[in-house]
Amino acid sequence: MSFLRAAVRNVLVPLAIAVVLFFALEGACRAYLRVKTGAWPETRAVSYTKFVEKIARAYRPHPFLVVAARPDAVLEAAGKVVHINARGQRATNVRDLPLPKPPGVFRILCAGGSSTFDLLAPDDAATWPARLGALLAPRADVSNAGFPGWTSLESLVSLEIRDVELEPDLVVLYSGVNDLQPAGHVPFTPDYSLGHADLLPRVTGVAPIPVRLVARSVLLEKLLGRLGRGAATEGFAPAWGWTGPRLEDVPAAAVAVYERNLRATIAVARARGARVLLVPQTLEVRPGSEAKDVAWIEAWCPGLTEAGARRGLARYADVMRMLASPPDVLLLPPYDGSAAPAGDFDDACHFSVAGSDRFARRVASFLTAAGGPLAAR
Repeated sequence: MSFLRAAVRNVLVPLAIAVVLFFALEGACRAYLRVKTGAWPETRAVSYTKFVEKIARAYRPHPFLVVAARPDAVLEAAGKVVHINARGQRATNVRDLPLPKPPGVFRILCAGGSSTFDLLAPDDAATWPARLGALLAPRADVSNAGFPGWTSLESLVSLEIRDVELEPDLVVLYSGVNDLQPAGHVPFTPDYSLGHADLLPRVTGVAPIPVRLVARSVLLEKLLGRLGRGAATEGFAPAWGWTGPRLEDVPAAAVAVYERNLRATIAVARARGARVLLVPQTLEVRPGSEAKDVAWIEAWCPGLTEAGARRGLARYADVMRMLASPPDVLLLPPYDGSAAPAGDFDDACHFSVAGSDRFARRVASFLTAAGGPLAAR
């Protein structure tokens, strides 16, 4: 009995006092921020969870594409509006492209992940595929077949089972960043089942996102921020936690799989009489936002350091260069090896409004230049 009394006195009572003190400080912190800001505070993890739960209304699980858009859905979030057409693709200049394709129309299909979906565009018309369609009308129309989180594998499957029905004359593939996700997982799985297919449903809100109790504490978030340990979730709260080692490069097997996916994409397009334009994707660390952008890269690519993600993306770009074989397979390095113009990106991966416009104009100029697919139209 004396031992139990000593345990209660020396362990349980101090622990109970500490717990009560913590919750009192947490409550005081929340009350202070409520008075200061006029709204009850939330941690970034909680805010991110609520955000993805909201956008999940426009998405659905898919047996072959992991996650896809709900046909005819409308998504309004963070001041942005997204319309999904009847085919489950983001609307461009017209809600639904006519089928069969009108005679004399050159049809372009833009494939990729959220940078093709153009996640940060304020509305459908501001996306770079829509801008491209406006620049090339009426001699060409454009379909946006990108979807947030899709790798080159999902883009390939989508092309084969859905997108070829649009009868594209040209497939523009802007990819690479999302393929870094499974590439950083150990062990690497060639079907992207680990490190990607298990994460994407949570990232898009289709699957529940567990939020640990510690991630709900405003007090702890503020303290970690003061200690310089909060940058990892600044502006981007990942739907998973990563505590393992990070690779400094992607494995050779991941590069081989990326090549496999691109070769298959080219073959599917060619079988339907379409050419392919390969556009290497970039990661940007913007001046003045270095910590935030590095944190974004390492959060989105768990298992890779920022430098490792860059090396992997460079190797994927080398694959595109190797596969380029005009006139059927074309290559367009968007920045010719130089840094993107200042202001073209709103985070490490996604275009700003100005960046979307500049990117669309670069693609349009390439397509209409002498020797380009639209030069004679």
